[in-house]
Amino acid sequence: MGEAAIKAVKEIGYTNAGTIEFLVDENEQFYFLEMNTRIQVEHAITEEITGLDIVKMQIDIANGEKLRLDQNDLEIQGHSIEVRIYAEDPVTFFPSPGEITVYEEPAAKYIRVESSIEQGSKITPFYDPMISKLIATGNNRNEAISRLNDALQNYKIEGIKTNIPMLKEVIHHEHFISGNTTTDFVEEHYLPIVK
Repeated sequence: MGEAAIKAVKEIGYTNAGTIEFLVDENEQFYFLEMNTRIQVEHAITEEITGLDIVKMQIDIANGEKLRLDQNDLEIQGHSIEVRIYAEDPVTFFPSPGEITVYEEPAAKYIRVESSIEQGSKITPFYDPMISKLIATGNNRNEAISRLNDALQNYKIEGIKTNIPMLKEVIHHEHFISGNTTTDFVEEHYLPIVK
Protein backbone atom coordinates (compact mmCIF):
# COMPACT_ATOMS: atom_id res chain seq x y z
CA MET A 1 0.00 0.00 0.00
CA GLY A 2 2.83 2.36 0.83
CA GLU A 3 4.42 1.79 -2.56
CA ALA A 4 1.08 2.32 -4.33
CA ALA A 5 0.51 5.57 -2.40
CA ILE A 6 3.97 6.89 -3.30
CA LYS A 7 3.46 5.95 -6.96
CA ALA A 8 0.09 7.75 -7.01
CA VAL A 9 1.36 11.04 -5.58
CA LYS A 10 4.41 11.00 -7.86
CA GLU A 11 2.21 10.37 -10.88
CA ILE A 12 0.04 13.41 -10.15
CA GLY A 13 2.96 15.58 -9.01
CA TYR A 14 1.53 16.17 -5.54
CA THR A 15 3.86 18.12 -3.22
CA ASN A 16 2.11 18.58 0.13
CA ALA A 17 0.73 16.56 3.03
CA GLY A 18 -2.01 14.16 2.10
CA THR A 19 -3.43 10.75 2.81
CA ILE A 20 -4.17 7.98 0.36
CA GLU A 21 -6.85 5.64 1.67
CA PHE A 22 -7.42 2.04 0.65
CA LEU A 23 -10.00 -0.62 1.45
CA VAL A 24 -8.83 -4.18 2.11
CA ASP A 25 -11.02 -7.19 1.33
CA GLU A 26 -11.20 -10.56 3.09
CA ASN A 27 -8.38 -11.85 0.83
CA GLU A 28 -6.13 -8.95 1.87
CA GLN A 29 -6.36 -7.37 -1.58
CA PHE A 30 -6.41 -3.60 -1.34
CA TYR A 31 -8.24 -1.06 -3.46
CA PHE A 32 -7.83 2.69 -3.78
CA LEU A 33 -10.60 4.58 -1.99
CA GLU A 34 -9.66 8.26 -2.00
CA MET A 35 -6.96 10.84 -1.45
CA ASN A 36 -7.39 13.55 1.14
CA THR A 37 -5.22 16.58 0.42
CA ARG A 38 -4.98 17.50 4.06
CA ILE A 39 -3.80 16.13 7.33
CA GLN A 40 -6.10 13.44 8.65
CA VAL A 41 -7.64 13.32 12.12
CA GLU A 42 -5.45 10.27 12.77
CA HIS A 43 -2.16 12.09 12.05
CA ALA A 44 -1.29 11.95 15.75
CA ILE A 45 -0.59 8.22 15.45
CA THR A 46 2.00 8.83 12.75
CA GLU A 47 3.53 11.65 14.77
CA GLU A 48 3.78 9.44 17.86
CA ILE A 49 5.49 6.50 16.13
CA THR A 50 7.80 8.60 13.93
CA GLY A 51 8.59 11.56 16.20
CA LEU A 52 7.71 13.94 13.34
CA ASP A 53 5.59 17.08 13.57
CA ILE A 54 3.43 16.62 10.47
CA VAL A 55 1.52 19.86 10.97
CA LYS A 56 4.76 21.86 11.04
CA MET A 57 6.00 19.99 7.99
CA GLN A 58 2.83 20.88 6.06
CA ILE A 59 3.20 24.55 7.00
CA ASP A 60 6.86 24.49 5.93
CA ILE A 61 5.92 22.99 2.56
CA ALA A 62 3.19 25.60 2.09
CA ASN A 63 5.88 28.24 2.73
CA GLY A 64 7.96 26.85 -0.12
CA GLU A 65 10.43 24.86 1.97
CA LYS A 66 11.59 21.41 0.92
CA LEU A 67 11.08 18.32 3.05
CA ARG A 68 14.18 17.64 5.12
CA LEU A 69 13.79 13.88 4.88
CA ASP A 70 13.21 11.15 2.37
CA GLN A 71 10.84 8.17 2.60
CA ASN A 72 13.81 5.98 3.48
CA ASP A 73 14.61 8.25 6.45
CA LEU A 74 11.36 7.40 8.21
CA GLU A 75 11.75 5.21 11.27
CA ILE A 76 8.76 3.72 13.01
CA GLN A 77 9.11 2.96 16.69
CA GLY A 78 6.41 1.41 18.82
CA HIS A 79 2.67 1.24 18.36
CA SER A 80 -0.04 3.87 18.82
CA ILE A 81 -3.80 3.56 19.02
CA GLU A 82 -6.22 6.45 18.70
CA VAL A 83 -9.82 6.54 19.83
CA ARG A 84 -12.29 9.36 19.50
CA ILE A 85 -14.22 10.35 22.59
CA TYR A 86 -17.76 11.30 21.57
CA ALA A 87 -20.68 12.86 23.39
CA GLU A 88 -22.98 10.02 22.46
CA ASP A 89 -24.93 7.23 24.08
CA PRO A 90 -22.76 4.06 23.90
CA VAL A 91 -25.83 1.89 23.24
CA THR A 92 -28.00 3.94 20.86
CA PHE A 93 -25.15 5.99 19.31
CA PHE A 94 -27.35 9.09 19.50
CA PRO A 95 -25.62 12.39 20.41
CA SER A 96 -25.73 13.41 24.06
CA PRO A 97 -25.85 17.21 24.17
CA GLY A 98 -25.57 19.06 27.47
CA GLU A 99 -23.12 20.69 29.84
CA ILE A 100 -19.99 18.88 30.94
CA THR A 101 -20.07 19.12 34.74
CA VAL A 102 -16.84 17.19 35.38
CA TYR A 103 -13.93 16.98 32.94
CA GLU A 104 -10.59 15.39 33.84
CA GLU A 105 -8.24 14.15 31.13
CA PRO A 106 -5.87 11.26 31.74
CA ALA A 107 -2.23 12.31 31.90
CA ALA A 108 0.92 10.26 31.32
CA LYS A 109 4.03 10.47 29.18
CA TYR A 110 2.61 7.90 26.76
CA ILE A 111 -0.85 9.51 26.53
CA ARG A 112 -1.81 12.31 24.16
CA VAL A 113 -5.17 14.08 24.37
CA GLU A 114 -6.26 16.56 21.73
CA SER A 115 -9.30 18.52 22.87
CA SER A 116 -10.67 22.00 23.36
CA ILE A 117 -13.22 20.92 25.97
CA GLU A 118 -13.14 21.81 29.65
CA GLN A 119 -15.44 21.58 32.62
CA GLY A 120 -18.47 23.76 31.92
CA SER A 121 -18.27 23.31 28.14
CA LYS A 122 -21.59 22.80 26.42
CA ILE A 123 -22.06 20.15 23.79
CA THR A 124 -24.74 21.25 21.35
CA PRO A 125 -26.80 19.05 19.03
CA PHE A 126 -25.77 21.14 16.01
CA TYR A 127 -22.20 19.90 15.38
CA ASP A 128 -20.11 16.76 15.39
CA PRO A 129 -20.20 15.49 18.99
CA MET A 130 -16.48 14.63 19.16
CA ILE A 131 -15.02 15.73 22.49
CA SER A 132 -11.42 14.67 21.99
CA LYS A 133 -8.92 12.33 20.44
CA LEU A 134 -7.13 10.04 22.89
CA ILE A 135 -3.87 8.46 21.74
CA ALA A 136 -1.91 5.82 23.67
CA THR A 137 1.57 4.73 22.64
CA GLY A 138 3.59 1.71 23.71
CA ASN A 139 6.50 -0.39 22.56
CA ASN A 140 4.05 -2.82 20.93
CA ARG A 141 0.30 -3.27 20.37
CA ASN A 142 -0.36 -5.02 23.67
CA GLU A 143 1.37 -2.29 25.66
CA ALA A 144 -0.51 0.42 23.72
CA ILE A 145 -3.82 -1.35 24.47
CA SER A 146 -2.93 -1.61 28.16
CA ARG A 147 -2.02 2.06 28.31
CA LEU A 148 -5.20 3.00 26.44
CA ASN A 149 -7.18 1.00 28.99
CA ASP A 150 -5.53 2.93 31.84
CA ALA A 151 -6.27 6.22 30.09
CA LEU A 152 -9.93 5.33 29.53
CA GLN A 153 -10.26 4.29 33.20
CA ASN A 154 -8.90 7.71 34.22
CA TYR A 155 -10.89 9.85 31.77
CA LYS A 156 -13.65 11.52 33.78
CA ILE A 157 -16.56 13.17 31.95
CA GLU A 158 -19.86 13.79 33.70
CA GLY A 159 -23.05 15.64 32.79
CA ILE A 160 -23.43 13.90 29.42
CA LYS A 161 -23.16 10.38 28.07
CA THR A 162 -19.98 9.41 26.22
CA ASN A 163 -18.76 6.44 24.24
CA ILE A 164 -16.06 5.68 26.86
CA PRO A 165 -17.95 2.60 28.17
CA MET A 166 -18.13 1.26 24.61
CA LEU A 167 -14.41 1.84 24.05
CA LYS A 168 -13.59 -0.01 27.28
CA GLU A 169 -15.59 -3.01 26.02
CA VAL A 170 -14.06 -2.91 22.55
CA ILE A 171 -10.41 -2.84 23.63
CA HIS A 172 -10.93 -5.96 25.76
CA HIS A 173 -12.49 -7.95 22.95
CA GLU A 174 -10.32 -10.82 21.66
CA HIS A 175 -10.73 -9.75 18.02
CA PHE A 176 -9.60 -6.22 18.79
CA ILE A 177 -6.63 -7.43 20.85
CA SER A 178 -5.51 -9.71 18.02
CA GLY A 179 -5.95 -6.94 15.44
CA ASN A 180 -8.62 -8.98 13.66
CA THR A 181 -10.96 -6.06 13.04
CA THR A 182 -12.95 -4.84 10.07
CA THR A 183 -15.53 -2.15 9.41
CA ASP A 184 -18.11 -4.71 10.61
CA PHE A 185 -16.55 -4.97 14.09
CA VAL A 186 -19.22 -2.97 15.96
CA GLU A 187 -22.10 -4.78 14.30
CA GLU A 188 -20.56 -8.23 14.75
CA HIS A 189 -18.91 -7.97 18.16
CA TYR A 190 -20.10 -4.95 20.14
CA LEU A 191 -23.83 -4.72 19.44
CA PRO A 192 -24.55 -8.33 20.54
CA ILE A 193 -23.02 -7.47 23.95
CA VAL A 194 -25.29 -4.48 24.58
CA LYS A 195 -28.54 -6.03 23.29
